[in-house]
Order: sequence, then structure tokens, then C-alpha cells
Amino acid sequence: MRHLFTQFYLLVFGCFLVAALLMGGIYQFTEERTGNRYLEGLVQDFLDRLTQELATVPQPQWPAKIDDFSQRLHLALHTAPLDTQPLAREDIAFLQAGNIVIVEDDATFRQRIPNSNMVLIIGPVPYLSFRHEQHWLVLGFIVLLGLSLAIPILLWMRPHWRDMQQLEAAAKRLGNGELNARAALDNSSSLATLGHTFDQMAQRLQELISGRKQLTDAIAHELRTPLVRLRYRLALLEPAPSQADSAALEHDIEALEFLIEEMLTYSRLNQPELPLQLSDMELGQWARERLADWQAQGAAHRVTLSCPKAPIYWRGDVRLLTRAMDNLVGNAVRHGHSEVQIRLTQDTPQWICLSVQDDGPGVATKEAQRIFEPFVRLDESRDRRTGGIGLGLAIVRSIAQLHGGEISLQPSNQGALFCLKLPVHLDTNGYQSSTDPQHPAA
Repeated sequence: MRHLFTQFYLLVFGCFLVAALLMGGIYQFTEERTGNRYLEGLVQDFLDRLTQELATVPQPQWPAKIDDFSQRLHLALHTAPLDTQPLAREDIAFLQAGNIVIVEDDATFRQRIPNSNMVLIIGPVPYLSFRHEQHWLVLGFIVLLGLSLAIPILLWMRPHWRDMQQLEAAAKRLGNGELNARAALDNSSSLATLGHTFDQMAQRLQELISGRKQLTDAIAHELRTPLVRLRYRLALLEPAPSQADSAALEHDIEALEFLIEEMLTYSRLNQPELPLQLSDMELGQWARERLADWQAQGAAHRVTLSCPKAPIYWRGDVRLLTRAMDNLVGNAVRHGHSEVQIRLTQDTPQWICLSVQDDGPGVATKEAQRIFEPFVRLDESRDRRTGGIGLGLAIVRSIAQLHGGEISLQPSNQGALFCLKLPVHLDTNGYQSSTDPQHPAA
């Protein structure tokens, strides 16, 4: 709220200040011109009389005349040489021409005595002193009035800000997977329409996700039943099919079962409320323990692992990380020729990268984003002939997003190079945290 209040207040205060200075400047210019002309008229008559009388008497008698006028007018009067006046050259010339000069700095009027090199000085005049101080009074009044604008702005903004915070909190909860989160703003709120629209959207989203989950589970259940029947009837088929036909039928049934399993996995991973089973682990040791399984995936391929000597500690769901790496290695084995390289690196204290590279034909740059979409198979080498159903990389992307990371296709001179980038530490809600007291980042 502080940032929003400051912006709004500065905007209002700036507009008010410009308007006040503009109107005040016009008024002050008009008032000063009128006041100066009036004062000049009064002082001109007085100075004309005084200077004329001084011009008719010898200079030694001037102090007596000046004291007499000063007592009658209750104003300080004295004389000084023209060449000692602390005035600009233009003002000196103005005095020499017989005109009156008003000096606001010391609140005095000055005029040269005719036929002499002396200047008659009247003041300080109280009115001029007050007008000089008035500038600061006006400035202080404008500042005080501007500061007082903060109170009504704050009172007006506070209920709006409270409703915005309530709406923001509901949006964050919904984004974190709490599909029952609602803003529930009062009907009297100025944001009631926005809040009700948000609640309707959240309700619709909850219904859609729930319906999709129910549909996926129902389809998987209904598909498994005929698959079991097919296996049973295949076993009881008379006369028994040839071994080749039986193996082909069995292969097709296993492909259907694999498709169902992948669909269920992808559906579960895309549930916002899916909880992560977080644990702490050292990634280098985990990768070395998994290397034998990855080599088994590519019996005809050479699978190598590269890890830094320093330990890399990670906090996340080990089960999902294993599934993601199995999919990446399986994808590399399926499309590579003879070698798969697995690397574990940590370029920054906050992020680690698990990369898998094959020596196959690679993927075109324009397909780098499409390849992570579900059921997407690319032309040429990465199509149905290589196996798979197009969900492996989509599942990897879902696992990366659940951990606050990402999967990307990196530029490579040979084959396809995938980088699974993950934050080093996660809190219990699946968001990156800056520190881990048990395992400091390597």
C-alpha cells in the first residue's frame, strides 16, 4: 500500500502545487504591481517635498530637517552618498534619473536629493518587511495544505487497498492449488464486481479441473477393463495364434497400457493441489546410484555420467525427479545412435542443471517449444517409428514446473541437448527459498 499511496499522493500534491503556484503567482504579480504603484505614489509626494526642502537649505542643516520629518512620520530617515549604495548598476542609473528605488531586501525607499550626490533613505518600512515575510508564509501554507491532503487520500484508499489485498491473497491461494479459495468481498465494496467475477472464475476453474480429473480416471478405468478381457481371450483363443502374432498382440496391449499410465501420470502432475514429497539429498550420489538403471534403458548405448567433485545438495521430490530423468534418458536412448551423456552442474548457488544429450539427428530450433507439448511428435526421426506417445517430455516439463524450474532444449553441435533446471531448495509449498540450514549450497 505504501508504494501505491505514495504514487497517488505525489500525483495529487503535484497537481495541487502547480495550480496553487500558478494562481498564487498571478495574484502576487497583480497585488505587488498595485501595491508598489500605490506606495510609490505616497512616497513620491513625501520625498518630493522633503528633497525640495533639503535642496533649499545648506547641507549642514539636513540632519535637523531629516530628524524633524522622521519624528512626525515615525519612520527612520537618513542620507548616504550615491556611490556607496549597494545597488545594481541599473538601479544606480535609475536613482540618478531622479526616480524612486524600492529595495525589498532591507524594506527601504531610496531617492537622490536634487543637485547633490546624496541619497535619501526611508526605512525599513513595516509594510515592505511584512510583504517580504509574506512569501515564506505563503510557501509554508501551501506545504501545510499539501501535507493535509495525505489524510483524506489515506482514508479513501485504505478500504480499497484492504479489498485489493484480500483479492490478491485469494489469487495466490488459487495459484498455489487451493481451488476452493475465494475473495468473498462485501457487496458494499467498490471492488465487489471484480471480486464476484473472480469468485465465479475460481468456481468454474475448480469445476473444470475436477471434471477433467474425473473424466481421465473414468476413461482409464474403462480402458483397462477391455484390455484385461483382451489378455484373457488371447490366452484362451483356439486355435492358438502363432508366436509372432501373439507377440505382436501382446506388444499392442502393452502399448495401450503404457498410454493409459502416461495419461494418468500427466493428469496427476497437472493437478494444482498435487503435494510434493520433499526431502533432502545429495544429487551426485543419487545420480551415480541411478546410472545402472539408465544404462539398462539403453543396453545398446554407452551412457556416461559427469558430476562435480563438490557435493550438490538439493531439496525436492526425489520420486518425481527420478521419473523426469528416466524420461529424458529414455528419450535420448530412443533417438540417439550410440551414446548418451548425462551431466550434473551448478552454475549458481541457487540453481542446478541436469542435462541429457544424445548423438542423434537433433531437433530443429523452431520446434524447441512444441516438443514439450503433450502428444506432439516431430517429423523425420522423432516420429511414431521411434516409439513413444508424445507425453514423456510433457511430463518432464510438468515436474520441472512443480519444482519452480524449467526444461529447455539447448543449442548443441550434435544431437539433442535437454537441460532440466531446478532451484536448489524448496519450501513445503514448492517455492524456492533462499537458504537451507541443513545443507548450504555448494
